Amino acid sequence: MAKIYIFDLDGTLVDSMPYFARGILSIADEYGVDVDRGELLKILTPLGYTKSAEYYVNTLGVRDSVDRIVEKVESRLVYEYSNNIVTKPYVKEYLNKLHSEGARLFVLTASPHSVTDVCLKRNGVYDLFERVWSVEDFGLSKSGTDLFYRVAEDIGCETGEVHYFDDSLIALKNARAAGYRTYGVYDAQTDAELQRMSTELADTVVMSFSELL
Repeated sequence: MAKIYIFDLDGTLVDSMPYFARGILSIADEYGVDVDRGELLKILTPLGYTKSAEYYVNTLGVRDSVDRIVEKVESRLVYEYSNNIVTKPYVKEYLNKLHSEGARLFVLTASPHSVTDVCLKRNGVYDLFERVWSVEDFGLSKSGTDLFYRVAEDIGCETGEVHYFDDSLIALKNARAAGYRTYGVYDAQTDAELQRMSTELADTVVMSFSELL
């Protein structure tokens, strides 16, 4: 039976978190939202653009439409994903290794297809994946377990068969609660929470993909 691997995009497969953070937090800056930017980023990272926009409007009181906020974030990030963002060291080698061994590879990201697909294609790894999913394909987010059950159902496997890679503590917590085997991927954005990742949320911590070759 082929092994099943699901990878997050931002901060996991690609070095994009500084760009993503600037883009998603630019709304708070533009509308003068008075909230701790670090805590806000933790909340928004697993949500996807639409649910992040809903959070800005419904929870933080930003006076604009959800569609308009999504459009602003997307327009600020699409250039970076299309031109500047690259895979983390040894990601390509690891993905090619798994693919050559017959593993089934998937992407599950909070970013929309408009930035995800072009980034993976430009970096030469898109065709290694059986499916590339945005959370918006399901109308759910990584901030709950429902998404992880739905994805396993779509693949046609038990949750315990999935090897799941992410740098987000919230995503790892919920994937693990759903029964996934979790791999916490080190990223500079979550450096301060590395200990919690390694002791509470991840079955394995991946400091570099070179460790897996």
